Amino acid sequence: MRERLMTLDEIGKPIRVSLIGCGRFGSMVAAQVRRAPGMVLSVACDIDLRRARRVIDLSGYYLESTGNVTDVSAAEDAVQKNQVVITDRLEVALESDVDVVVEATGNPELGAMHCFLAIENRRHVVNASVEADVLVGPQLKRMADEVGVVYSLAYGDQPALIDDLYDWAIGLGFEVVAAGKGTKYLPEYRWGTPDEALQRFGYSDEDAAGNELNTRMYNSFVDGTKSAVEMCAVANMTGLVPDVPGMHLPAASIAEIPQLLRPKTEGGILSRKGVVEVISCVRRDGSEIPDSVRWGVYVVITSDSLYLRRCLSEYGVPMDDAGIYGVMYKPYHFIGMEVPLSIGRAMLYKESTGAPIAKLCEVAAVAKSELNVGQILDGEGGYTVYGALVDVEYAKAKDVVPIGLCHGAKVVRQVASGQMIHKSDLDLPKGGFVSRLLGENVANPK
Repeated sequence: MRERLMTLDEIGKPIRVSLIGCGRFGSMVAAQVRRAPGMVLSVACDIDLRRARRVIDLSGYYLESTGNVTDVSAAEDAVQKNQVVITDRLEVALESDVDVVVEATGNPELGAMHCFLAIENRRHVVNASVEADVLVGPQLKRMADEVGVVYSLAYGDQPALIDDLYDWAIGLGFEVVAAGKGTKYLPEYRWGTPDEALQRFGYSDEDAAGNELNTRMYNSFVDGTKSAVEMCAVANMTGLVPDVPGMHLPAASIAEIPQLLRPKTEGGILSRKGVVEVISCVRRDGSEIPDSVRWGVYVVITSDSLYLRRCLSEYGVPMDDAGIYGVMYKPYHFIGMEVPLSIGRAMLYKESTGAPIAKLCEVAAVAKSELNVGQILDGEGGYTVYGALVDVEYAKAKDVVPIGLCHGAKVVRQVASGQMIHKSDLDLPKGGFVSRLLGENVANPK
């Protein structure tokens, strides 16, 4: 791919990228696109123009950029002059002469709508808003296939990296026992609020000062919701499912992973093979685990060949004490910095770096405290609910509410703390884009 991207630079026809959402993730995308061969950032779109301007400044490359451009024709004129268009108008980001749209708002409702409209405009889509993917990713993938464009999750974010490891293992003929990511998790974090999220994540007051960090987002990281969302995306991409509702979320070093993530009959914690699981980097007493996979992703593999299992061990793969299960891992993920690989793959090869094959799991909303009649829920990363991963059969049987739909919902029946919330417990907001798409009341792209 590198040679083909370099050729695009040589002939003066780089891939034109439109970025929607100029937060932390978007700033890394812009900075890396600036340095990646064969592509340029053409449009930076955010409702907050100050953030869009900051993204351009942080990229360290775009010496010429526009003020707020509100007209598509004016945007295209600017793009032809190699200017970066700054805009708060969605139509400029979607209808200008761009090739790939990167959705990076992190908002399930807006993210789903942006991806849908980008597909409608025949643009390849790299969706970094995993919250939107777990709600309507299969629908978006089907629509993209119908009109001949690519719908892809973002490489660098953990779901796409896990899918890549899974693809590697299955493509070689290994059996995948478990796959997932690391995080910092303790059971009491489930009840946490945005007020102390940065401290629980590991930021000092000095680190947090001046960084404009989104405390709700970081709260979703540490209360387990984001992990559930990401593992839901992995499940829908690979067919792996949680071993138990909510997952186990065990604490382990890298070397301990194959000991834990093997069948109970062989000394592990799993009731079946082929699962998604999240590994904590801290023991239940709060102590840090040396050599953890906190920032990375992993896959636990095995083979029916004694010879090949012995080869894995001889080449330094961490194995369980029986020499049957090994763990392959990537210690870090570079989040927005690796998105250019998704952009290049979509444009040059018409392939995704991970996309859902089916709706196999759901992220159920769970009450963080007792919820009283009349109370309004604040959704992911807030004060009222967290998310737990369940398979679709469990979700249907319990009639659970996906956490991505509960923002702004009104409680109509009291819910106990720690209880999964049922649809009959809430008056859900009406008329949202995601709800209409899930109800198939939105027309398919022409």
